[in-house]
Order: sequence, then structure tokens, then C-alpha cells
Amino acid sequence: MSTRAQFASLAHVPGVLPDGHQDVQALALKLCERLSARDFEGAKALILADAAVDFGPAGICGSFSEEGTKFFRDLISAFPDLRLTVHSVVADSETAVIEITVEGTQGADFLGIHNQQKHIDVDQAWVITAARGRITSIRAYWCQTQLHRRLGVKRLDQISITG
Repeated sequence: MSTRAQFASLAHVPGVLPDGHQDVQALALKLCERLSARDFEGAKALILADAAVDFGPAGICGSFSEEGTKFFRDLISAFPDLRLTVHSVVADSETAVIEITVEGTQGADFLGIHNQQKHIDVDQAWVITAARGRITSIRAYWCQTQLHRRLGVKRLDQISITG
């Protein structure tokens, strides 16, 4: 008879929960895949309408239906070659933290920044929570100054008069 105690592994393998729902890690990865594929409806289907979104660097905060849908729609339309590259994922049963790079060439105005056909590659961290197979919140962090520089914004402290 063995005297070694058996412990459940702390490592989490993404996939399906015992109740049949996708776990938060699988949802986070699928969200990145669908955004990269420019599949807005597919991404939207993963997220509850009343999910809390906080895209702090952009000053966007509220419910997914009111704020998040516009942000994702604008992101997809502004960057026709949008790509999200996942570098790492750390997850437990309810929360996933993903480290990603968002890349693309601007093809339309984005977050009030005029289109100058500039390429971006901005490292970001997203904290995603889920319950019962749907995303319940997304908080995203990135350097807004880096995004502005990549998009050709010169200075934010001076008013630019055009026309």
C-alpha cells in the first residue's frame, strides 16, 4: 500500500468544464481568435451583454452592450489586417490574464485618431472573467502613449487646428 497522498494538479488545462461550458481560458483564447478573424458577431457571442468592460487607457468603461460592442466594432473596422497574438495565459476557474500584442495597419479613424495608415503593435494585458460559459468582464491595460505614437499622434497637450 502506498503512503503517498494524491493531490489534484494545480495546472489548468483549457477546455470544457464538468457542466459542459467552456472555461475562462478557452473563452479568452477564442475571443482573441475571433477578433483576429475580424468576426465581430462570433466575438460578441462569447460575452454577456451586461458584462463589465474597462478599457481604461482609452477611457472606455461600462457594459459590453453599451461600450464594448462599439470598441470591438471600431477596432475591427479601423484595422483591416487586425491580429491578436497571445504570448501567455494564466488562469484559474473564473479569471484569465492574457498577455497579447495587438497589431494592424490603421485603415480608418480609431479612438478619435485620424487615419494615417500607420502600423501598430501594442502589447496589452487583458483580465477576463467568466461564469457558466460566457465572459462576464474584460479589463484591458496598455500604454496609451505608445498607441498614440504608433498612430502618429505628435502631442496631446497642444490643440491642432485644421481646415
